[in-house]
Amino acid sequence: MKDVNTLLDFLKTAVFTTFSQIVWLLGLLFVFGLVLYLLARFTRTLYVKTIGQKFDIIFTGWIGVPVHEIGHAIFCLLFRHKIVELKLYAPNSTDGTLGYVNHSYNSKSTYQKIGNFFIGVGPIIFGAVVLYALLYFLVPNTSDVFSHIESQSESLIKGVRGEFGGLFSSLMDSTVGTLKSLFKASNFSNWRFWIFLYVSLCVASHMELSPPDIKGAWRGLLTLVLFFLVFNIIVLAFEETGVSKHFGSWWSIFKLESHATGINKWVGTFGALFVYATIISGFNFIVSYLLLSIYTLARKKGVVNPFW
Repeated sequence: MKDVNTLLDFLKTAVFTTFSQIVWLLGLLFVFGLVLYLLARFTRTLYVKTIGQKFDIIFTGWIGVPVHEIGHAIFCLLFRHKIVELKLYAPNSTDGTLGYVNHSYNSKSTYQKIGNFFIGVGPIIFGAVVLYALLYFLVPNTSDVFSHIESQSESLIKGVRGEFGGLFSSLMDSTVGTLKSLFKASNFSNWRFWIFLYVSLCVASHMELSPPDIKGAWRGLLTLVLFFLVFNIIVLAFEETGVSKHFGSWWSIFKLESHATGINKWVGTFGALFVYATIISGFNFIVSYLLLSIYTLARKKGVVNPFW
């Protein structure tokens, strides 16, 4: 009975460690992926019920959709999937498709199966990279903005790691600081900043995942979680049996927590960019709702419901 309990405790530790790592690495991606999806859905429902979706597609889609599809395509290449067909921008009024990437892979390859997850969430990851590049090249006070983003990322990491004490206030303060530095009065007199605002709006408005994206990502996520679980079982087993001691200082390479500083920096920075994407997408929804509500009221059609 003692051996059984020891085994169960070992498996519980492996499962808990795996869960903690997934939340640490991907938690912000899941949360903001959902929020961006809902904002995009509400905005498009609003347009469909008022003046039609065509304006929204043309206004933001000609930039946002290609960035979205390139996000899929890049991870197809990284995970050795074969791109069968690629349409960066091909709006289809019949089925609502704006663009697509059809790809195939070897179902016997664990690496390629894990790739399904990153291909599915590729638009959010690549969209954040594009936002970072836009901030770097087009915002006049780049260094000031990035210093606030770094502070913001530290607050987000605390939440991911379960350190909730004072989290809300620190996150709010750092986010407000980022927005104040970004929307500094002097920036509005620079033409590059206006390009940044428009292009970032286009990118953020199409960072959300479609139902097919989510379906593909879910299949890859199951394989990814299983991979982490097996890896953690092996690492914990080596430590329990003392095998890890033979590796000396090299053993830290196999411990994910040993790379926490670098990982936290990346996760936090991406999280801060997700926050900006959410804010600008939310701004797009609110402004669109106010203007289109005035339009429908003027035509005596009542107030539109964008939520369902």
